[in-house]
Amino acid sequence: MKVNNEYKEIVSVVITELQKRNIIKNNYSTFKNTEQILFDYPKLKESIKDRKNQIKDYEEYGIPEKSKSITSISHNTLHQDKEDIISDSIKGLQKDIYKTEVVIRFIDNVLKRFKDDPYYSLINLYFFEHKTYEQIASILDNKKKTNDKPIAISTIATNKNRLVRELQKYIFPNDYLYQLLGY
Repeated sequence: MKVNNEYKEIVSVVITELQKRNIIKNNYSTFKNTEQILFDYPKLKESIKDRKNQIKDYEEYGIPEKSKSITSISHNTLHQDKEDIISDSIKGLQKDIYKTEVVIRFIDNVLKRFKDDPYYSLINLYFFEHKTYEQIASILDNKKKTNDKPIAISTIATNKNRLVRELQKYIFPNDYLYQLLGY
């Protein structure tokens, strides 16, 4: 039962974080949200590198100061020590990195379930590399070991949609059931 609660907590954190970042939208279908997560997946990975670099910059150079030409009107502000501001900023970035890593691990684990699917490479080609159906058909045709007829573009589209429909059940199980059953 503990594993179930941990799983539910991770799913809850993942969905909340994705909604906060406006990656998923409540008024979208689970299918569209699943597609959006897959399109944004490489960017999420890249954002971790960016934030780690930002932490290095804070540690090395500190936080950029405000322009001296801007005057502060508020007299009730609490002035923090520069070291505290840097420390708080770094802790915030580390927390964001951790949340993003949880999301990425979650997506990785869901994707692993489909690695044996004959059209699994569609996920990488379409969502991560932004190839067109025509380009994907050509790539898959070149990888075939037999000289069968070429892969139809409609086959690519059909299998991409099939995979997204299957993935949505794992990424958004509650939303999927709500859309399907209305509860």
